[in-house]
Amino acid sequence: MFMAIETTLQGIGLTAKEGAVYLAALELGQAPVLRIAHKAGIKRPTAYVILNALREKGFIEVIPKGTTTLYQAVDPEKIVRGFDEKVSAFNVALPELKSLHNAAPGKPRVRFYEGKKSIMALYEKEIFNAHEILALVDIRTLRSMMSRDELDGLTHSMKATGGAIREFMEDSPEAREYLAEKNRLALGETKFLPHGTHFGVDILVYDHTVAMISPKTLIAVVTEDAAISGAQRQLLESLWTSL
Repeated sequence: MFMAIETTLQGIGLTAKEGAVYLAALELGQAPVLRIAHKAGIKRPTAYVILNALREKGFIEVIPKGTTTLYQAVDPEKIVRGFDEKVSAFNVALPELKSLHNAAPGKPRVRFYEGKKSIMALYEKEIFNAHEILALVDIRTLRSMMSRDELDGLTHSMKATGGAIREFMEDSPEAREYLAEKNRLALGETKFLPHGTHFGVDILVYDHTVAMISPKTLIAVVTEDAAISGAQRQLLESLWTSL
């Protein structure tokens, strides 16, 4: 039983001695270093070094008690939650990491995002941090993905960074509600599309990048390429001039 647990602990990055010390602390509860060292079968000076390493890794808590220092193992469930949070953060960064891994000189960089959390991170960390955006947006569908507060939060973050966005959109109550806040913040001009025109995918052009986002299916494709973004910008500029 213990051998299997020790193997599992080594599989998540602990050394054999670190695993033994963590298990000893887990059994003892709050305990001084001498008891933990004895339980783990190691020398006291070595136990000090290992306990400090485990504290830095988030497996041990230090509890001062008068003139004595006690050590306590962190609840395994808390450790699991910490790993889950790290995995979740890594998943958000995964599209960018994959694009770096697949990048080749002279070729467009393409990133894929899936799920609300991933797409919201794209909006917050990249799109609404751009200096200038030209976009075709379906606010009604977008509002099915994010709340009004979340959308207002994006516009306020753009205001804070000094950005601006010119947009095409369908006329709708959701669009009018969004525009009231956007115009109050003076974030750029908006033009309504001709009646009956509908796009289910948002298109946003900024820097040398084109982001195509489907709020309905929670999928986004981001392409970084000067020629592709330039062509898409020309198409949207022509539409802008015609309206």
